[in-house]
Amino acid sequence: MPSRFRLGVILSLAVAVPALSSQEQKKPKPASPAAPSYTDEDLKTAGEKGKGAFTQLEGQPAAPPGASPSPSPTASPSAEPDRVLLEKKWRARFAEARARIAEAEERAYEERIEVVFVSGIPVQQRVRVKVETEELRQARQALDDLEEELRRSGGLPGWAR
Repeated sequence: MPSRFRLGVILSLAVAVPALSSQEQKKPKPASPAAPSYTDEDLKTAGEKGKGAFTQLEGQPAAPPGASPSPSPTASPSAEPDRVLLEKKWRARFAEARARIAEAEERAYEERIEVVFVSGIPVQQRVRVKVETEELRQARQALDDLEEELRRSGGLPGWAR
């Protein structure tokens, strides 16, 4: 009996110890100090106080304190309408190039009469076969060239859709 008693005590301790440690983990932890929060007023006053860092890039003239930076020559109020117009022109060019490819593909089919053997008997049938024509190759090359031109001009890839 004593060996069974010892075994029972050991097993009960093995079960009780993890239960105690899990109860200790469930205890609420003391609240940590709250993280600082910033409002618009804080940002405005920080700008007035002049706190922060300023890095002057090499090759650029130093601006006097309090002076606003001059607008870049590319940023103008009319830049957006020009960009929209440019996008419309590119989309129209790509639509035209794709229309030429579609027309060339329609003309690239030719009808042929082929012989098919069915149960050992030759049967003739008409078949439309797509042939790679010079017109189709040129239309596809024109589209590839247009995509390359768009890429080199700095246009957005979405304009080719």
